[in-house]
Amino acid sequence: MTDIVDLSAIRNARETPDPDLICRDAFGREMRTYVLEYEMDGRRWGLSVMAYSMEDAEARVAAMRDGLVLCGELYRVLPG
Repeated sequence: MTDIVDLSAIRNARETPDPDLICRDAFGREMRTYVLEYEMDGRRWGLSVMAYSMEDAEARVAAMRDGLVLCGELYRVLPG
């Protein structure tokens, strides 16, 4: 007997972010990775930000417009 393949489940799995792009905050709430883009010197650049939803990501971008500050160079990222 042939196994039945659920194509909608496969399609839905493809539309889900990779597990490496999802994390949980200190309260266990899911945060996803959103991509930001800007233009400088005629070139496009990008960075990512973690947010709870698209609306939260938009709010974070608005907050950055109002008060983004350069704090220094990042030297190391500690696991965990």
